[in-house]
Amino acid sequence: MKSRSYLALTLLTLCFTAPRAFAADNDEATLKAMEQTWIQAILTTNRATMDKLLDDSFVETSPNGQRRSKSDVLLAPPPPRGSSQVLMDVDVHVNGDMAIVIGTNHFKPGPTVQPVDYSFTDVFVRRVDGWRVVSSQMTRR
Repeated sequence: MKSRSYLALTLLTLCFTAPRAFAADNDEATLKAMEQTWIQAILTTNRATMDKLLDDSFVETSPNGQRRSKSDVLLAPPPPRGSSQVLMDVDVHVNGDMAIVIGTNHFKPGPTVQPVDYSFTDVFVRRVDGWRVVSSQMTRR
């Protein structure tokens, strides 16, 4: 009888922990994909996509300490022609309905310009309709 109770308890525990582990993996993949989508939206000046990714409360702190709101970001001029951005060493930490994504943005302002690496920390919050970016901070490396 004890072994059946132990087995039932073990199976019940697995039922509750396995979906969370799957959800965390799924959240990690979703957030990494959102970071890539965000970079593409910046490079192509796709304001509609940026509007969907950024929460209305979004605040960005640039490497020089300047703060920009969502509307500031959406109204910003396009990046330099021929520029590129590549995300590297992206790490996702999910804690319930909040997540922190850290990594390096390898930014090349143009084909003949020396690239610059920026460390970034992005904070996401889960809303009813999905994840949204609420904060972003960059530091030049």
